[in-house]
Amino acid sequence: MVDKEMLTAIAELLDEKLEEKLEQKLEEKLEEKLDQKLDQKLDEKLDQKLQPVYDRLDRLESDMKYVRVVQLENHIIPRLNTIEACYVDTAKRYVERTEQIDAMCAHKGSAKRCFRPQPEIEQDIRIAMKKRCKKDSNPIDISNFLC
Repeated sequence: MVDKEMLTAIAELLDEKLEEKLEQKLEEKLEEKLDQKLDQKLDEKLDQKLQPVYDRLDRLESDMKYVRVVQLENHIIPRLNTIEACYVDTAKRYVERTEQIDAMCAHKGSAKRCFRPQPEIEQDIRIAMKKRCKKDSNPIDISNFLC
């Protein structure tokens, strides 16, 4: 009987150990499954609650893109085109007029040689008028002839 009792005691010990291990494994599996389910439910709930926020955000983003495009097309691009046209026209005029400006500078030098200053012209007129007045008895007022 001692053998039988020992066998029974060993069987009971093995049963206890096996039961403990199974319980521990079962608890771990159950806890893992519970965590997964809880995470899944929380994700679904959160997505459900945040969906209106996501929708509004999408609408806002599309509205912002529309506003940017409209602003660019209607305001900024036409203004840039106007500025560009003005600058290009002005630059063309400057390029075209450089030769004319150079020619004018050259003519200015020759004009200085051709024309005399006003006081010299006035002096010549006075001299001519005095000579004429000596011939004629009526003196002429030359102030009307001078600028």
